[in-house]
Amino acid sequence: MKQLSKRLLAGLIRAEEWIFANPKIVLGLILAMTLVFATRLPGLRIYTDFSDLLPQNHPYIQTYNRIKQNFGGANLVVMAIEVKEGTVFEPGTLDLIHRATQGIDNLPSVNHNLVSSLTHRTARHVYLTAEGSFASEPYYDPQRPPADAEALAQLQQKVRANPQVYGLLVSPDLKAALIKAQLNEGDIDYPATFAALQKVRAELEGPGHTVHVTGNPVLTGWVYTYLNQIVAILAWTLALLATLLIVYFRRFYGVALPLLGIALSSIWGLGFMAWLGFNLEPLSMPIPFLIAARAMSHGVQLVARYYEELDLTHSGPQAARNALEALFRPGSLAIVVDAVGIGVMILGAAPFNWKLGISAGFWAFSVIFTVHFMVPLALTVLKAPKQTQNKNEGIRRALGAAMARTGGTERGAAVILVLSGLLMIGGTQLAAGVKTGESEPGSPILHRDHDYNRSTAAINQLFPGSEELHIVFRTEGKGGIKRPEVLRAIEAFQAEMLADPNLGGAKALPTVVRVVNRLTHNDDPRWAQIPDNADEIGGLMFTYLASSPIPGALKEFVNPDENEANLVFYYKDQQADTINRALALAEAAAAKITAQVPGLAIEPGGGIIGVSAAANEALHSDHLLLVPLVIVLAFVLVTAYYQSLHAGWLMVLPMLFATVLSYAYMGWQGISISVNTVPVIMIGVGVGIDYAVYFMDRIREEMPHVRDVRQAAINAVSTTGYAVSFTALTLTAGVILWVFLSDLRFQSDAAALLSFMLVVNAIAAILIVPAWCVVFKPRFVVEDHGAPASPAATATAALPQGAAGAA
Repeated sequence: MKQLSKRLLAGLIRAEEWIFANPKIVLGLILAMTLVFATRLPGLRIYTDFSDLLPQNHPYIQTYNRIKQNFGGANLVVMAIEVKEGTVFEPGTLDLIHRATQGIDNLPSVNHNLVSSLTHRTARHVYLTAEGSFASEPYYDPQRPPADAEALAQLQQKVRANPQVYGLLVSPDLKAALIKAQLNEGDIDYPATFAALQKVRAELEGPGHTVHVTGNPVLTGWVYTYLNQIVAILAWTLALLATLLIVYFRRFYGVALPLLGIALSSIWGLGFMAWLGFNLEPLSMPIPFLIAARAMSHGVQLVARYYEELDLTHSGPQAARNALEALFRPGSLAIVVDAVGIGVMILGAAPFNWKLGISAGFWAFSVIFTVHFMVPLALTVLKAPKQTQNKNEGIRRALGAAMARTGGTERGAAVILVLSGLLMIGGTQLAAGVKTGESEPGSPILHRDHDYNRSTAAINQLFPGSEELHIVFRTEGKGGIKRPEVLRAIEAFQAEMLADPNLGGAKALPTVVRVVNRLTHNDDPRWAQIPDNADEIGGLMFTYLASSPIPGALKEFVNPDENEANLVFYYKDQQADTINRALALAEAAAAKITAQVPGLAIEPGGGIIGVSAAANEALHSDHLLLVPLVIVLAFVLVTAYYQSLHAGWLMVLPMLFATVLSYAYMGWQGISISVNTVPVIMIGVGVGIDYAVYFMDRIREEMPHVRDVRQAAINAVSTTGYAVSFTALTLTAGVILWVFLSDLRFQSDAAALLSFMLVVNAIAAILIVPAWCVVFKPRFVVEDHGAPASPAATATAALPQGAAGAA
């Protein structure tokens, strides 16, 4: 192992010598690759692919993909027309509902066979004629609309008699009507669909009634409306970062080179994403920008060290080389751990995680070339500044003095470690309350008082619920659904599910069979039952189909081969507790009923509830795998890099501290684990390694010269601590504006979470790493490594104890 390490070190030294001997060639290669990636940028697309958010190997999603064309998917648009006085059975309101239905039916990407409304052609009143034959007619005919009181009363009576319409399409209090439409997945143009929907809504709104709109396509459409705001926030954030660089460095190179690093790394990352044909998800926009800000942070470390060395060597090329030599090990290690930490997301169940892991992982790794090599090589080529005096010495001395009084003593360091341990213990209590899935009604992506959430609440108050769960009953042979025991099994399953107090209602084939059977017997309620043989059931189903001139009258209930039936349940929210309870009841009922009916399979998975259940289960598994894996990989990489288990533990310790407190913050704020928050958590967890590695390496660098771990820790805080503090400030600045300027609640909450994680990671690195070294004196830190003395470290060591901040 040691021989391999020596050969690797010798190879790195030869590579470094060649790089600094040919800086213009290396910079030219970096520029050439930048131009190559830049040519791909016009192909980058920003859009949401719904299927990318779903764990495609989950059995629920496999069921969902199989049935969505026939029974409907999770992309459901729901509109409600609510009257302020009276009922919907009024000529003007019925005409309004008809116009709303026509508008919804004409939306882009709508599946015209899966539109439901009181005035739609598929909503029909089935009756027995005087001759004893079956017939049907639409409840509402726009050519002959009901105009007088008697006709309106008859229509109301017909609606009340049909359980497929009353309660589901017309509210129980008769004050609202519902229009629903499924979108064809795969070709959904969310902005165009939402714009058309908003136009329909604007045309319908007026005095005397209210229009509510909800559904996943509506939510996604609202997100798209904030893209211009997102771009504006990015511009303001860049301006803030530039301002911070000016205040910190007050020198041209200190401002220009870190910003150039942002530009180059962003071109590489976004160009690579476009090259692979990956889309940029609107809700994940803060994540790429955070990666770019982290690229800038490495640039800040290099430029800050360059000015330290320049103050001592008075030679630009030598200062640049010294800066890279001093920071190559910690910087490259931090970048590799960053890239690996993000890259492990490819193990996530959803394609979105896989795409983000590849693209963002490459982006993070590219920082080695676009920043870690580019900055010192550019400083080698560029003219050295005339002013070589190091800036901000007062702040550096203050940091060193503060460390000397606290963590620079064994007692102070021990207190820091004990307090950190107590915070971790307390944080686990709050962290235990973090849920997977939504933690409240409506959507956490938008603010609670947003039109979408208010519409969702209004619709769920008026109707059984807008959130659907589809359960598929499948038999082995064609026509198996017509077996009496299968229909009774569907009803038994429905009865089991009704044990859930949050279940608003259900829709199933047995209800249709009972209604038609009653009609065939002169509308005698005693005949509203399931026949005893499959042929008679098949006859009733055929009678219902024949009574309707509209093809596919039973399409929403049964497939053409009549071996799959769809049972729909309606819920009022997608909260994790609601979904978990619903699916637990469904799984238990399925196991109980399939044991009693041979050849019957019951498969949950359709509707937004089924899709969310699959996503929540996958997220829970991913989360339990990915976060510990990042920490384990960080431990392995650091251990291998420094050939010390203690080094690995010392790097993982602040990561664990920051991770626990971050989850505690999530529990305190009610932020749940979702497909949108997992990438935020993954990136935030890996941030801590950047700070900790730089600190640990600076302490090791100081040890051969001061021979006292306490003084080495003080020197590290006064030098690297200042740079790390500013780095944390710049990273936080990269996301903090989202908290105040974004109208998307998720982005605001995610930015607040990231800001908290960044600050806690910085505090953990500045306090815990030096304190641990002072108390436990790790061998890999305190022993003489035979490293060449850098001018900055030598100069710092020469300072009196407690005043090292001048370096």
